[in-house]
Amino acid sequence: MRFKLGICLIWLTISVLSCGGSYEETVGDVKIPIPRGMTKSQQKGMELSLPGFGGALAAYEGKMAPDNVVEFYRQEMPARGWEPSIGLLSQGGMLTYVKDKKTVIVTVGKIDSGTSMTITVAGAQR
Repeated sequence: MRFKLGICLIWLTISVLSCGGSYEETVGDVKIPIPRGMTKSQQKGMELSLPGFGGALAAYEGKMAPDNVVEFYRQEMPARGWEPSIGLLSQGGMLTYVKDKKTVIVTVGKIDSGTSMTITVAGAQR
């Protein structure tokens, strides 16, 4: 029994360490989880504010495989109360989520140095 428990604990530890965790960034006043393997790109972000509408965009790069980034968001966003909407997937892709009159679009793609990702937040301002 102790042997099985020990194996389970080792497997759990390896699983937690291999996923690398995440951190949060605020994009257009919305807290977005970012996989630990992705860092903010040198590209400038953008914010837009019009009467009744606002939006923002942030870019990230990392060494994670695009499929791992997509899987991260497929698990993480619904766990935070975001409803999945449109998704286009093929070696990366685009995922959209909706919550509180806000839409988050996660676009993931392969680049020479690894993976690129943009987070776009748009929606009605209160």
